[in-house]
Amino acid sequence: MIALAVGASALGAGVATAETATSGAYTFTRTVDNASPKVGDTITYTTVSTKSGLEGYVNRLTEIHAGCLEFVPGSAKISKLMGGLPGLGGVMKETVETPNASQSTATTKVFTSNGWYNNSKNPITMKTSYVVKCDPGTYGSGLTVGATLLGGGAGTSASFPEMGPAIVVQATDPTGPGTDPGTDPGTNPGTNPGTNPGTGGGTGSLGSLSGGLGSLSGLFGSS
Repeated sequence: MIALAVGASALGAGVATAETATSGAYTFTRTVDNASPKVGDTITYTTVSTKSGLEGYVNRLTEIHAGCLEFVPGSAKISKLMGGLPGLGGVMKETVETPNASQSTATTKVFTSNGWYNNSKNPITMKTSYVVKCDPGTYGSGLTVGATLLGGGAGTSASFPEMGPAIVVQATDPTGPGTDPGTDPGTNPGTNPGTNPGTGGGTGSLGSLSGGLGSLSGLFGSS
């Protein structure tokens, strides 16, 4: 295992966060587009891999996530150099990727290849989306990587199970009282007994007025 380092930085309170980890000449950065989601929201993680010095090849990216996050099929996209080496027909393309079913679990999504070309000018970018089905609380995420120094060179691996970024799931907004003023009894003053002056005289008009106030109470709430 080669030396590892992990760092963190905030991009915006409650909006997005970024985490950075290094392993030898490789640098990995992970962000999430919404660090304070609510139940039912969809969040997207973005992982970027770059390498200084000689080019390398990444052949495995494993995203570690909370079990209460439901992966969105078809959401995984990886941008990488395809069709040849830089200057020799290779171009950056984004393709939809499917997690390796036999290697992925309820808390990991594994993406493999024969080797995605990687250096400082040709990053590898992976995006994955999940539906939040978690109770309110804090949930971390992580990354493990398999790579080589050169196409046929020595293999390396790095593991950052607690790299992040973390999300803080918010409680859903409760339904407040008074949202249905039409259910207030005073909304129908015509049913008030006082509407028949023959049986109540002056109190009939007061009864009708009481009905009207009931309607206002339903609309604006009692003081």
